[in-house]
Amino acid sequence: MSWREQYQQGSFRGAAFRTEAEERLGGRRVVAHEFPGRDDPVTEDLGARAKQFSIDCHVIGADFIAQRDALLTALEAAGPGLLVHPQYGRMMAVVFDYSCSHSTEEGGIARFRITFGEAGQAVAAPAAAAAGHETAVAADTVIEEAPEEFEDRFSIKEAASFVEEAAAEIVKGMGEVSQLAAGLRGGVGPALRAFEAGLSFLPANVQSLLRAPLSLALSVTGLVLAVSALGGGGRRTRLQSLEMMVDWQPPEMEAPVRTPQRALEEANRNALTHLFRVVSAAELVRTAGALDYPSYDEAIAVRDSIAARLDRLALEAADRGEDAAAEAFDRLRRALARDIASRGASLARVYQLRLSASEPALVLAHRIYGGETDRRAREAVTLEARAAAVVARNRIAHPSFVPAGVDIELLTNSPDTGERAA
Repeated sequence: MSWREQYQQGSFRGAAFRTEAEERLGGRRVVAHEFPGRDDPVTEDLGARAKQFSIDCHVIGADFIAQRDALLTALEAAGPGLLVHPQYGRMMAVVFDYSCSHSTEEGGIARFRITFGEAGQAVAAPAAAAAGHETAVAADTVIEEAPEEFEDRFSIKEAASFVEEAAAEIVKGMGEVSQLAAGLRGGVGPALRAFEAGLSFLPANVQSLLRAPLSLALSVTGLVLAVSALGGGGRRTRLQSLEMMVDWQPPEMEAPVRTPQRALEEANRNALTHLFRVVSAAELVRTAGALDYPSYDEAIAVRDSIAARLDRLALEAADRGEDAAAEAFDRLRRALARDIASRGASLARVYQLRLSASEPALVLAHRIYGGETDRRAREAVTLEARAAAVVARNRIAHPSFVPAGVDIELLTNSPDTGERAA
């Protein structure tokens, strides 16, 4: 894969920037001990130095002031945040220092020089290889487009107070469901602190953010990304937390009195809901594409479940006449389908076996997979590990007694041969 294909749009806490140059500083913490009467020193390696990343970047365009202010807000917020580095991917980082400059010779542009430091818990970068590549590209594209689309749809200019209050309540609801989703994921250390910083920033600044739609969109996006960055939980929990956010529904509007102000309230409600859902859906698709699946059947089940959600959201958007919103959900669904299909050939299949008599899991594993032991030795897959996997998959109470007369789920040795030695 070429460097252009691996290159990513840079951002910090969801605030995007255009990178001109970047530099990475690292090394080892080596101490030299010198002794009297001895010519050569003794060196002691104390581990790796904390990595630093210096980035020269800019924001540009007719709305560069809003972009500049959003990036300044992100850089000055307390605690670590999610940095999407153009070369090294996603990581939790802190801001050591930054400078922002303007020039009268260059109108419509603000230049930044930012020094980031490693926060101590790196977040897995979107997969650049075949596994997860389609979904990562689609998710990045949707997330990049979402703030500008929201800015075009949302406005409280000359709006009645109840319109502004309704929008603020929706933002509050986004924060509450994000907090519940984060509770499922758990998370510790810098990733959790970054989420808590984003969660406290949103309601505290909601009134000013409502008057700056792009900054509001970037803050909501950053909050979703912070939830996604939390590393806790297993495969099912990671998906469930994001599914909860995708399924979130704001409170119903009051009596549908068709006045211009009610129409504006409804338009803002739809814009906020779509922003939160589409960014959450993008992270859900990214997560599903990057997971390791024990079998093709489980990968297909995840694909179908997410595809059903995305289809429903696309149809709802199309029914409202929001074709661009519907296309975003369809794009994510197609990317996930292609990704899972491309990985299907390398995943084992599930089949069922019914024993005529109870036997130990190790005996069953030897009978089914014993002929494969030598060939797979280089993969460090032992019969004990296979027996443990059979017990875990079927929730068997005791490994010495695999029950008879019931269907036991097993995985094929190889998706190519589909062996069923039993």
